[in-house]
Parts: sequence; structure tokens; C-alpha cells
Amino acid sequence: MTARGAPARPRGSPCVVLPYAVADGARNMAVDEAMLELAAGGSTLLRFYGWDPWCLSLGRHQEAPDRLLGRSPDDLRPGVDAVRRPTGGRSVFHGPEITYAFSCPARAWGGPRAVLQAVHRALAEGLCALGVPLDAVRGDDAEASVAEAARISAASCFRDPAPEELTARGRKLVGSAQCRRHGGLLQHGSILLEDRQRLGDLDGRDVGPHERAEAEVSGKGPAIGLNELLDPLPDGRLIVERLADHVARAFGAPAAPAAAPANPSAAIATSTALIRLATRYERVHRSGAWLWRR
Repeated sequence: MTARGAPARPRGSPCVVLPYAVADGARNMAVDEAMLELAAGGSTLLRFYGWDPWCLSLGRHQEAPDRLLGRSPDDLRPGVDAVRRPTGGRSVFHGPEITYAFSCPARAWGGPRAVLQAVHRALAEGLCALGVPLDAVRGDDAEASVAEAARISAASCFRDPAPEELTARGRKLVGSAQCRRHGGLLQHGSILLEDRQRLGDLDGRDVGPHERAEAEVSGKGPAIGLNELLDPLPDGRLIVERLADHVARAFGAPAAPAAAPANPSAAIATSTALIRLATRYERVHRSGAWLWRR
């Protein structure tokens, strides 16, 4: 790795930063899948986004329980969304958080492992610049990684920090996952503003708006939000701009906050292609057959 966490060669095309957006679960995952398809064609893309309504996501291969958010697949509780991610891993509750998605050709920027390290290092630099006291990054533990990969439990993804994920005060702050398809690589993850991950445990409990009050008290679980680490918590736009700047520069772009892309024409052209592809993928992500598959 070079200075500022930049990946070693072979390099990909310079990173294009897309505007921050808020959407529901199906739309968010559809755009991420569209990013993956564009990455297979040679693009390197970065976006940050939010969730409205709050959403519980399942990993690609995670079993959908009979009681996910309500009594049956046809009776989701009002006010809470559900979606299945294209990436693997366990459930994540997307509430007060900033989510990122990064895509590039799978063989570019040093390959998947180098991309994972570079994105995490750039996020860490951005968070430290905001004053977040991160823990030292854990090295890879091959035995632990294999054991975790073989186990997809009902516990939330944020229960167990994986090697090289970002933690603070011994608790998980950023959770990430990757997938590869047709020569493209997608990595996306959650940067918690507040810890509501107890609502992502699929242990038979209902999850609905009335339970939000129960999750108001932070500091009780293995995850941690930025609200426990920064006082006051900076404006979300500042957080996104700082993180986007560090990640984009790590992948070949000049300073490029999400609110003002460094290459507007490239961002506009990419957004047009992204919208077209995302419309197709959105039909899949709104399908009960995909969400509830076993």
C-alpha cells in the first residue's frame, strides 16, 4: 500500500463520486447492483446514501425466517422496510447511519483484498480527521475468517467485527461486505451514526416502529455509533464530504466531496447509465421471491 492508503497497481480508471441520495431498500440495492455492472465495464464508482424508511437487510445467502418484520411475508410491519443484499453476510438494521458503496473492476486497484484494505484505510483517515478515536485495525486471522464464513447465524452482522473492520472502544463502527460478478467488484457498508443493531438480530422478535424507543439507549451492545464518539455529532453532509474526499483520492480522483463531484460531466454520464440499469434491478429487489427465498 502506498501513502494515504492508495492501492498498488494495476490501477483502474479514476474514481467518479456520485451524489448523496436517500431511498428505500429496494432502490438502494438496485443502484448498488447497477454500480457493480458498470464496474464490470471498467468504471470505478463511489457513492454515499441513506435509508427512508429504516430497513432490515439480509445477506445474499442468509435464510429468511418466517417472522422477519411481521407475521408473514405478506404482512410486513408498517414503517420498516426489508431487502436482500447482493453481498453475503448477516442481517444489518439500516437506521441512523451513512452507507457507502464502492465498485470497480475486480482485477483493478490490486484486487478485492487490496480494495477492502484501501477503502477501510481511507474511511479511517476520514473518520480520524473528524476526531473519531478509532482502535488499531486488527490483522487478518485466517482461522477466524474461515469459521465466520461457514456460519450465517440469526445474529446481526455487527455482533462480530471481522478482521480489518473499523472499531472504536472495542466495538464495531463500520461493517462492510463484498461481492464479485462478471469481472466487477462491489463493496458496500454501514457507518453507524447511532447503534440500533439490536433490531437486526433475527431471533424471532418483531421489529417495528414501536420498538424504536427501546433502541434509543446506546452503549449496550457490541456495535457503536458516531454519536458516542463525537460531541457534538457533526452535520451529516460534513461527514459524507470528508469521507468521500478521502476514499475518492485513494482511488485516483482529486478532492471530490459528494455534494460537488470533481468531474461533473463524468458523474452526469454515469448517473444516466446508473438510472437505466437500476430500474431493471429494482424490479428484482421488490420481488417477494427474491427477498423471501430460502
